Parts: sequence; structure tokens; C-alpha cells
Amino acid sequence: MDITLLLDYSKKRTFGGPVGVAYDTVEGLKKNYRRLEKEDIHFHIMSTTGTTFHSMFEKDNKYSNISYEYFRSIVPTAITSEINYLLHIKKRREKIDLMHSHALSGAFVGTLYKIPTILTLHGMIWREKDFFPGMYSRFVFKAHMKSFEYTSRRLKKLIAISPYVIKEVNQFLKTKIPDTEVIENPVSDVFFEQEKREKEGLILYPGSIDRRKNQIDLIKALYLLKKDKIKFHCVLPGPIPDQGYFNELQELIKKYQLENDVTIPGPVPFEQLLRMYSEASIMIMTTLQETAPMVISEAMAMRTPVIAPNISGIPYMVSAGKSGFLINPDSPEEIVDKTALLLGDSTLRKQFQEESRRIAVSRWKSEVITNKLIDLYLKMM
Repeated sequence: MDITLLLDYSKKRTFGGPVGVAYDTVEGLKKNYRRLEKEDIHFHIMSTTGTTFHSMFEKDNKYSNISYEYFRSIVPTAITSEINYLLHIKKRREKIDLMHSHALSGAFVGTLYKIPTILTLHGMIWREKDFFPGMYSRFVFKAHMKSFEYTSRRLKKLIAISPYVIKEVNQFLKTKIPDTEVIENPVSDVFFEQEKREKEGLILYPGSIDRRKNQIDLIKALYLLKKDKIKFHCVLPGPIPDQGYFNELQELIKKYQLENDVTIPGPVPFEQLLRMYSEASIMIMTTLQETAPMVISEAMAMRTPVIAPNISGIPYMVSAGKSGFLINPDSPEEIVDKTALLLGDSTLRKQFQEESRRIAVSRWKSEVITNKLIDLYLKMM
């Protein structure tokens, strides 16, 4: 069986997102290599992390049932991805028994070529559009929603990374709902192998600095935390795509005199992010919309208790009162209440740490997730 995987695979694990999911998925396939041999499954990885527009092919010397094809994205990717995939998939479509895409544009092309196609849906386009104002963004999101409507009617299977996705897709499409199966995102072994070296009072919130991630309400909460004379230091690592929002955030930090209490380092190397997870007492999120955030599963794998919004797919990940707390993301008072409770009780933190790790091991280890994927592929052929 020849399965083509369309995902943004890179040989080096990076800061979460699609590239992180891609790396962790391929890592899991390698761990299940003996099963791939037994079932005679070959994976061809197509990745847009290449450096040229022309395909560059590579064999895996250790895992002969896995091959790679790298090519470059065409900017602006939001409106050219379909063309890029059309050109590259066309060359090998006759060889493909099954295609599994982590990109909507790739799945669109797969169904256009009438290849049996699976789509893993990572984002709720119709929810995310509200956080990207402007004429161009409105055009792009509208086009993507139309593309999803078209593709969903022709998919062999939709993979939902959370039960929340099923609910959202049903509400959006209303009719002609694709056959769906829940398979969560995997987490790399590197997160399970790190030793926990907690620095008491260290708060971590990894993520893009933008309005959807809503760091402003966290800063308001930290101001109240400081007024209550609770010692902490908060680090917000991540890319800064919205300079206007970043400036607002900086002004608020200055207004509340939190310059010595909050650090925004921008994007950080993966090794540094691992160290931050290891040292953090708490990982806090105040995001306004998510599907199944990787930062939650990564933190839990590293025994870091989570305080996160009671929205979207997050309640399916955090066991409230057992592995972390769920909060209203735009209520600084509620954020402060849970943060102060957890920072002030080392016994409770320890309990949350162990339960977080137990959940992560049972649900998100890469070989566990890829075994489920292989089961699905075999069932579909």
C-alpha cells in the first residue's frame, strides 16, 4: 500500500504548530516501522519545507518504507497552495493508493484528482476568521471555507483532532457531513524524556503574540497577582506577527509596571522552549479560540500543570481540578484566583503534575497515535 502524507515535515523539531505535529507524526511512524514492514505499507512524505520549487527526493537509509519529497511554498501561500499541490501531486497520482493531508489545500487537490483522501482538520476556519480583520483576510477565509465545503463532500475520511471538531463541522456544514474519526495529535518523545526542574513562580505561555491568543487579559491578571504580593515571573515566547498588538501589550506592561515581571523573548530555539517547559510551575493560556493546542499536550507531557480557557477543544484535554484548571479567558479575576491557588500550593501542583503526565502518556505518545492511524489506513483499503 502506497500512502502519501502531505504535512510540513522538517527533520528537526520546531516550536509547535503544523511543523511540530508533522515531526511527531513521522517520529511515531518510525517507531512503528516493524508494523509497516509486516503490513507492506510505504509512506511518501510530501513537505513544503523545501528550498526550491522543484521537488527534491530523499530516501530514509534506516527506514526503507519511508521516503521524502521536499518542495517550496509559493508566496502568498494562502492563495497559491492549491496550485503548488496540483503541480506536485500530478506527477505521482497514479502511484497513490491513499492520501492523507494535514493541509486543506492538499486535500482539495487530492479529491480533485479523485484520489482516496483523508484530511486532518487542524483549525476551524469559520471561527478563526473573526481574529483577522481586513479585506484580504476576509477574501482568503471565505475562499477557504468554500474549499472546505467542496472537499468535505468528497473526502474518504475526516480526522478530528478533538471531539470539538465534530461538533463544529456539523454546525458549519449542516448537511453532507463527512465520515469522521477522532485521532488526536501526537507528542514527540523528547517531551516525555525531559526531567522536570521546576523554578517556583515561573509562569509560561508559549504562542504567537496576537489578538486570538489574548495575552492582554493575562497581563491584567498578572497586575492583580502582583498587587496581592505573590511572587512570579512570566515568559511569553513566540513569534510576533501583529506588531500593533505587540505594541499594545508592551504599553500595558509598562503601565502596570511589570517590566521586571514579564519577558517577551520572541521566537526561541526549540531546546530553549523545552527548558522553559521543564522549569515552569504553571503553563497558562488565555486564548479566545483554539482546536486542540499543542502547547497543552506538550506541557502535560512534561508534568507542567495547565490553566487554560474552558472553550473549544480544551476541556477535552485538561481534566479540571485533576490535571489543571479551566478558566474564563477574559476574566482576569478568575485567572488570578486559579493562578494564586496553584502557585501557593506545592502539594496540589505535584498532584496535577503526575495526573498531567499520566494523561499524556496514555493519549498522546507518538507511537500510540500512529498505531491508530495505521489501523484506520488498513480499515479503509
